[in-house]
Amino acid sequence: MPYMRNSPFRKGCAKSEGGSGCIVERNGQWVILNNKKPGNKIWKKCGKGGEGKNKCKAILGGYHANKK
Repeated sequence: MPYMRNSPFRKGCAKSEGGSGCIVERNGQWVILNNKKPGNKIWKKCGKGGEGKNKCKAILGGYHANKK
């Protein structure tokens, strides 16, 4: 629907799309949000603490490297 193209609900979480980033902490656990679907749905769970955040970064980095 053309009127939904600029809706704030369709904005992705990626910083390149104006979001705050797709790696966030929820309930003490680091997760990667799905950038393709609206609603901040979880794509991958990575674990707790600094190790979980680093794991999320590695997963997301590997995903983007394989897309090229």
